[in-house]
Amino acid sequence: MKKWEACRQVFSRFEFTKEEEDKILGKAFGLVHSPYWGEEREVAVPEQEDINAIFDYLTGLGLSDDDLIKILKKFPEVVGCSLENELKTNIQILEKQWSIKGKSLKNLLLRNPKVLGYIIDCKGDCKALCTRCWVRF
Repeated sequence: MKKWEACRQVFSRFEFTKEEEDKILGKAFGLVHSPYWGEEREVAVPEQEDINAIFDYLTGLGLSDDDLIKILKKFPEVVGCSLENELKTNIQILEKQWSIKGKSLKNLLLRNPKVLGYIIDCKGDCKALCTRCWVRF
């Protein structure tokens, strides 16, 4: 419970209600069902350092706190994604394969933040992970 409370403190800068914070953390860490994870998400204990690192990374991409609020409302699961294996990898894919950088990248993340959590590209040969697949991009 202490870790949960510590993680809620990370959200204090966004002025979410406690209920909104609990919903974000619940969806991100498997306590609340989210179609994004499908059946694969096991309940996990959130770590304040991991959430802070994700916010630091996203602000480093030029996103403001207001932008992060929009992203968290559209895609609360982002704080449950792996910074190294998902967020950073996907930003590299967007930059290298799609040449999306700077303001275009920021606009894309605001419009479709789920791209941060994509883990597969089935290339049309469906693997039944549609909510996490690049084919949707």
